Amino acid sequence: MKQQHCKLYPFLKAVHGNWHNAIFLQCCHRHCPYGHLPPCQGFLVAADADGTPILMPAETFRELTGDIVFSDECRSILSLQAFETAYSLYLEWHTISSYGCPIRQLCQDSENKPFPPNDKKDVIPP
Repeated sequence: MKQQHCKLYPFLKAVHGNWHNAIFLQCCHRHCPYGHLPPCQGFLVAADADGTPILMPAETFRELTGDIVFSDECRSILSLQAFETAYSLYLEWHTISSYGCPIRQLCQDSENKPFPPNDKKDVIPP
């Protein structure tokens, strides 16, 4: 079983089994500033019992469940930039790269591409 399938349960538990209870994170860029092709379709976010954000890419949710996520059917819509501002310290402590998309890093992107060794935060090059 892939790791993503295991992440579906905590997300659904946080939204009480209904993705409509999630907040939709919408990217305002036409072209991904981090170079992802195709650009993301947005993310669903909910919080677990401790308040930790649980993020799910909309395209991953569709692949796993067959449901198409419409942003206007979610509890609320928030821009990725607003989420990044509100969770800036959380993102700083829970991401490993300053160059990759912090939201995708939190999701542990489905591609699971490792970051290049020189792409880590606070590392002094040899």
